Amino acid sequence: MPRLLPLLLLLCFYHAARVQAQEIHRCVSPDGQAMFTDRRCEDVDVAPRAPPSTRAQGDTGLYRYGCPRRLSELVSLLQAAVDSRDVNRLSSLYLWSGQSDADADQVLSRLEAIVQRPLLDIAPMYPQSDTPTLDADSTAPTPSLDGSAIDAPLPAPPSRPRPWGLRLEQNQSSGMPARSVLRLRRQYNCFWVTF
Repeated sequence: MPRLLPLLLLLCFYHAARVQAQEIHRCVSPDGQAMFTDRRCEDVDVAPRAPPSTRAQGDTGLYRYGCPRRLSELVSLLQAAVDSRDVNRLSSLYLWSGQSDADADQVLSRLEAIVQRPLLDIAPMYPQSDTPTLDADSTAPTPSLDGSAIDAPLPAPPSRPRPWGLRLEQNQSSGMPARSVLRLRRQYNCFWVTF
């Protein structure tokens, strides 16, 4: 019996280590949505997605003057700041206008929490699109002055919606998913983030 106890303890530690070592797989569903699972992507009938290239902590790369003028630049800078765990770099992308000292401390604490978690994905947030309903009268031909029917003007083509924010998909140290939403602001011909 005394020999059995160390063996049981060893077996319990082995099982706990295996549970902690489970890997999160980044996948893309057929409709293009990011999906995270502990199973292989092929097992859930989705395509694998390569993880973003990781840099060594503190590796800042080239310094870039100016501010992000395109959304893709902002996303790249956000990803680089979180990957390098640099809260100062992330705070340089935040629009600080009109912040009091107390508010700035709270914002900085939230940004610090973001850079402490590993980044899985950054996704744009689009407004909910309301599909316009056409009235029955608007589809009928419009009569001209001489009484002949003319077609109603074609409706304007739908414009591509602009994102209002960015959703950061992350993992907490416990393995639980975490999500942060940063609002987008356009000021000084640059993109900025706010809460």
